[in-house]
Amino acid sequence: MKLALVGVGQAGGKVVDEFLAYDARTGADIVRGAIAVNTAKADLQGIDHLSKDRRILIGQSRVKGHGVGADNELGAEVAEEDIDEVQGALDSVPVHEIDAFLVVAGLGGGTRSGGAPVIAKNLRRIYTEPVYGLGILPGSNEGGIYTLNAARSLKTFVGEVDNLMLFDNDAWRSSGESVEEGFDAINEELVQRFGVLFSAGEITEGSDIAESVVDSSEIINTLKGGGISSLGYADVEVDEPERKGLLSRLRGDSNAGIDSTEATNRITSLVRKGLC
Repeated sequence: MKLALVGVGQAGGKVVDEFLAYDARTGADIVRGAIAVNTAKADLQGIDHLSKDRRILIGQSRVKGHGVGADNELGAEVAEEDIDEVQGALDSVPVHEIDAFLVVAGLGGGTRSGGAPVIAKNLRRIYTEPVYGLGILPGSNEGGIYTLNAARSLKTFVGEVDNLMLFDNDAWRSSGESVEEGFDAINEELVQRFGVLFSAGEITEGSDIAESVVDSSEIINTLKGGGISSLGYADVEVDEPERKGLLSRLRGDSNAGIDSTEATNRITSLVRKGLC
């Protein structure tokens, strides 16, 4: 599934950056375009993989590049005022190559919780591709204002996207560890899960193809009902013994489990019975 990513605020920009790292590390090739949007210049400078021309600073006339603090109403106003700057950055995205837009934002801060629904609304107005939201819930130790912002943003954000997927920071924060201390590890966990989801059906030349494949159309059909979704993830190592094929058995290879004479007799019997 090919995506255009829009990271809003510090958390959104960091997660988009991690998606780019995931793409490079795994060869998933799911990102066709990406931008990060923020009112704080310092937050944009903390991004590693996204090129500088893809980092969009908005609200300079209002907050001078210092952010909106935890004021999500101001964050929404700034996003509305500078939506043309955001759209201008997205004009270079090859929309004909993507399956959906993904707007990523933490739901606690001001820019992200206020600006993400505004940007999502604009995308749905202009494009026919689905627009999904990936909302990151603040940790319980981040303070009451962040919890209140998340509640307000959640109510607005879910109405402006085709589906809102949530990730809970508290579920992945280690005991005694602050969200800030575990930020990179949490983002890796987040992107691992959603990267696997959006990689479904994407294959490269020479790669193995499973008997049952989930592709982008099935993901879109699953999410198109709207509302809120969550994603479960698990993996397990399988210790599968080496298997010997029929040809190996006919040749009498060691450990094949059947000698060539026995194999020939069995095949001859099946042919006579009309089963081969």
